[in-house]
Amino acid sequence: MKTTNLIFGMLFIGLLASCEITDVNVDPDNPSAESINAGAIYPGMIAQTHRNSVALGGRIAGIVIQHFEGLDAQQIAYGQYNIGESDTDDLWDFGLYGAGSMRDCFVIMQNSEGEVSALAKLYMAANLGVAISTWGDVPYSEAFIGDAGNLNPVYDNQLALYGTIQTLLDESLSEGVKSGIGAFMGAGSTGNIDWEKTAHALKARYYLHLTSVDGTAAQSALQEAQQAFSSTSEQPDFIYSSPAQNANPFALFDNDRPSTLGFSTSLFTMMTGDPRLPFYTTDGESFAGVPGLFWGQFESPTPLISYWEVKFIEAEAIVRTGGSDAAALSALQEAVMANMLYVGVTQADADTYTNTLALTGSEANKIETIIVEKYKALYGNAPFEAWVDYRRTGFPNLTPNPDAVPSNNPSGVIPRRFLYPLSERTTNLANYEAAISAQGGHLLDDDLASFPSN
Repeated sequence: MKTTNLIFGMLFIGLLASCEITDVNVDPDNPSAESINAGAIYPGMIAQTHRNSVALGGRIAGIVIQHFEGLDAQQIAYGQYNIGESDTDDLWDFGLYGAGSMRDCFVIMQNSEGEVSALAKLYMAANLGVAISTWGDVPYSEAFIGDAGNLNPVYDNQLALYGTIQTLLDESLSEGVKSGIGAFMGAGSTGNIDWEKTAHALKARYYLHLTSVDGTAAQSALQEAQQAFSSTSEQPDFIYSSPAQNANPFALFDNDRPSTLGFSTSLFTMMTGDPRLPFYTTDGESFAGVPGLFWGQFESPTPLISYWEVKFIEAEAIVRTGGSDAAALSALQEAVMANMLYVGVTQADADTYTNTLALTGSEANKIETIIVEKYKALYGNAPFEAWVDYRRTGFPNLTPNPDAVPSNNPSGVIPRRFLYPLSERTTNLANYEAAISAQGGHLLDDDLASFPSN
């Protein structure tokens, strides 16, 4: 497996040595508009961005989408869709807004230029994508006004914010994110992140999110995917340190709260005979803390976006745009192959499995095949994206929990969104209520504009 280490010290040294940034010593948690040390802000911002995918929010999304299941305590409640306003506060207040990664991105963007700002725009786009695909309308245009941020920002329209994501990524490309690899990684890097290809990969992801509401989305996604990674060695992996607080959040959670979260029974059944299964779980319940489980170690990586996700996007987009079955199948096989080899499956076993893949039947049949394989490959690294795929396509064909609690989810379906956090209701009530009114409701089974019910 070839991975790229986004190591704090290396990142900091690379920034100071290679970029035009101030050397003024300032508190990175309270930077002024006049002078900031981008090198001091970047490491925490990048780490938090990757943690957002697989910490609290990613864990709940993983339970909702049946990558995991709750065995005890709060995890059982999440599996019963008893997910309230307080359960996602930390993702909103400390992961994204407030002291979170979006705030850090904004500070760098406002006070830097060129490649220093370009990478922050790329990461802002990724974080904003998490926010809008989770909650729908969210604050952005007024969210970061003032040194402490605006406590009463309006909520911007979700579909408009997808356009904002594309603009951020276009600006990132035009402002030199490609040359940023040397500046941000330093001469001692063992990796080969291609930031330009990362920007195209993210553009492909967020175009594909809109396939249910935009007839041109698949074509746009295809064009971007074909400009993205050519192998897993180019993808932006974040490698956590071991042990203590810098460990992979899934592994750290299992270490701190053992036997409360387990591997999904439905995913275990789905993956019977799949050569990745022994790398995902050894007993049908463990998902971390066991030698040999790829995604369950303190040092397990979290890609910002992976090569295999891009190839799945390409396969689906080819089908949706009427391309050849052979081209779509080739992209699908490469996606599965890349994921298998990355987690440790042998070449022979990966060849045997991918050679059995086929795309037949209707367009919906072909897309189902692609999404089911993508669902298995996103386990452990991109639960939010697996949830997005389910909401926009209806695949995989998952059975909602029959013990679902109806208080926030009266229809009992697999949740379509998270509730806005309690902190917004208590501090930003007028804008909070306006956003709920604009979206037609505030329950877990209320659709988001980009993911109407299938």
